[in-house]
Amino acid sequence: MEKENKFVCVLCGNIFTGFGNNPDGACWKDMNGNIVEGEFDPDARCCDECDNKYVIPGRIYLMQRYRKQNNN
Repeated sequence: MEKENKFVCVLCGNIFTGFGNNPDGACWKDMNGNIVEGEFDPDARCCDECDNKYVIPGRIYLMQRYRKQNNN
């Protein structure tokens, strides 16, 4: 039987098994309502829940912001 990989999510701190997700592009609002873009170690991993809650919406936000800034 293979040993499962265990990681600590860089966003929520929970331990999870599997491969995890690349957290690059994660965005969230701070206490003042400002958008914060996360910066992570290249080996960092996040759990599926944080990927769905912060990373995927963050990447969509960043793509839309880029398009708006570049009129594309």
